[in-house]
Amino acid sequence: MTDHVLRAGDAALSLSPANGGRISSLVVGGGTGPAVEVVGRGGPGVVGWGCYAMAPWAGRVRHGVLEWDGERHQLPLLMPPHAIHGVTIDRAWDVVAADDTSLTLRCGFDSRWPWAGHAVQHVALRADGSGLTARVEVRSERDAFPAWTGFHPWFARHLACGDPVGIDLRVGGMVRRDADGMPTDDVLPVPDGPWDDVFVDVAWPVTLTWPGALRLEVSSDAPYAVVFTERDAAGCVAPQSAPPNAAEPGRAATVTPDAPLVLTMDWTWQRL
Repeated sequence: MTDHVLRAGDAALSLSPANGGRISSLVVGGGTGPAVEVVGRGGPGVVGWGCYAMAPWAGRVRHGVLEWDGERHQLPLLMPPHAIHGVTIDRAWDVVAADDTSLTLRCGFDSRWPWAGHAVQHVALRADGSGLTARVEVRSERDAFPAWTGFHPWFARHLACGDPVGIDLRVGGMVRRDADGMPTDDVLPVPDGPWDDVFVDVAWPVTLTWPGALRLEVSSDAPYAVVFTERDAAGCVAPQSAPPNAAEPGRAATVTPDAPLVLTMDWTWQRL
């Protein structure tokens, strides 16, 4: 299954249905200035590159244990000792619809998820090549189940020109992590980075600036952002509908056949 390349203006956006339906590349420019690759690789394996939808959960689940409606379920430990980022990032997505500037994908949940359901992802490049809109939907095919979702974009720290990226993050606070790295109920003042943390009351957009190269704004209807800046090659600004491990404290949404969980994310970029 080949990548789908969406083109508009001076932007080329590549998506890889075979590799978790992720955005595998975003190249901006090449006309009046050098082309820059914005999407990066921050680590090994399926969790470490591109921009992917996380479904039917986002982030870690403590020891992979999910308790719901009086039953206990064991999720796969993709990053032992915890489960992480759902069951669609390591699977092929089916192409539902495609044209020059948009792509719609679908991925059914396999036996690693206890309930029948699927995710739908729609990504569209703006007609002038100045940005994109992405939407993920988590859908039940029969019974109600808990879910929280989001997008996990890896942004390259260094582009082909300009200085390393800086992040302008306006939030209400940072969630304290417990000994397992899971979010607690405590909200702290934001310390200096590096971060691998959950932020609340996000005043979107979060702005990434590569001085002398590019400015990119990330906007979303998500109430949470998980920001990762601990590696030199790439970092993340991940909009999420709930924090990691959301089912344990009762922060997961309840998805039914009539009530999917939907999250949107927008990127807007400008050459500097």
